[in-house]
Amino acid sequence: MKRLVRVRSDIEWLPKPGEGRLYITDEMPEEQTCGSAFGFTFNGDKVLLTQLRRRGWDIPGGVIDPGETAALAAVREVWEETKARVELVELIGIQELELFGPKPDRYKWPYPISRQVYFLCRLVELAAFQEDDETTGRAFFTPAEARLVPTMANHMEIYEEALRRVLQ
Repeated sequence: MKRLVRVRSDIEWLPKPGEGRLYITDEMPEEQTCGSAFGFTFNGDKVLLTQLRRRGWDIPGGVIDPGETAALAAVREVWEETKARVELVELIGIQELELFGPKPDRYKWPYPISRQVYFLCRLVELAAFQEDDETTGRAFFTPAEARLVPTMANHMEIYEEALRRVLQ
């Protein structure tokens, strides 16, 4: 099952011209097209977010390292950014980012299509948190609070699907 839920043109941080397509899906894309992975981790209905020095509150996740799968990257990134040990439950969605022009100089993502992969995670352990060069905090947000986080607005349909599955 793969359901398109949103299309955005010329995303502010993506080289132009380009397009982002958000999907709710249980179909894992080819690993070589995946550039980053993220984990939605819940405690009841509260979602765990990380506070990044450069972007503020965000979904824990980031770049997939060479030789790493998207699944392993999501687990690692959630740990690095929140000090939460998690297990993957299932794939929730992907965001396809497609560039329509030539590949920009120093563009580090798969080209012309790069995929961001979003997983639902189960909290196993919450260890002590300490600030580092990337992150300044972590917190669990209620659904009402999470919906107000600017970064979450770009992934709202995937967040809502993850929340729906957690509450089933």
